Amino acid sequence: VISRSCCHGNNTCFYDNFVSETRLVEILEKTCGHKDYKCSSLLEDQEEFLEEWFFKKQKSHPDVHKLLCIETLQRCCPDNTFGKECQECPGGTTKPCSGHGSCEGAGDREGKGTCNCDMGYNGTTCDTCKDMFIRNAENNECESCSSLCEGQCVGIGPKGCTQCIKGYELDETEGCKDIDECTKEGMGCGDPLEDCVNSPGTFECVCKAGYHRVQGKCQLEGTDFTNILIIVGVHVVLAILGISSLGFRGALIFVLFYLVSMVAFIIAKYHKEGTLGFW
Repeated sequence: VISRSCCHGNNTCFYDNFVSETRLVEILEKTCGHKDYKCSSLLEDQEEFLEEWFFKKQKSHPDVHKLLCIETLQRCCPDNTFGKECQECPGGTTKPCSGHGSCEGAGDREGKGTCNCDMGYNGTTCDTCKDMFIRNAENNECESCSSLCEGQCVGIGPKGCTQCIKGYELDETEGCKDIDECTKEGMGCGDPLEDCVNSPGTFECVCKAGYHRVQGKCQLEGTDFTNILIIVGVHVVLAILGISSLGFRGALIFVLFYLVSMVAFIIAKYHKEGTLGFW
């Protein structure tokens, strides 16, 4: 039975298991992929060798990959070895790259043999943790520091943080804990027409029910400073009409008193309702 083979170290040949009754031509047709030209070329060059193996050596040499690619042609290396001398991958053949990466070019005599480490691991044999990762003592795996940590951590989760990101503070029992700005003195909104809404890491000031924000201030819905100008304008017209029958001095006193009173009344009224955006 053919277990596997390789062409120039890519381990693409002889994927399937074939029973001894299968004809050699069928094996050769199924051995290489349609685009694996190196494999196809190798099969053509080694057709006589494969025929001899198929009919005479299957029982004595069941691993055609080892016989052809490694021992005869010396194009491939055993698993987890690389290079011209088939040296071991970093970390050994049993657990290359400490089990946390892949050995580049393993099985290939032209392979580099460097470790491509998995996420969170570092080092020539992938045996250390990268920055912002910490080794979990329970499973010996490198795990990411909590997203609440500012900088490197010393343990798993928020409790492992030594500093917290903005919006969080260190707590003896919980580690990095959300700051409730709405309950902290000197923080939050400060405007009596606003409600403070806390959320993880931040807070928001929203206008109370019945109010909406205009130029950064909360005002009653449907009212703005334009209404004040309209009211003042109407009263000015009324005042002019009212003083037409008075003398100059009396008219002047009436106008000043009337306008000051009306403006003071309107400002006091709208300020109390929170609708003066400039106040």
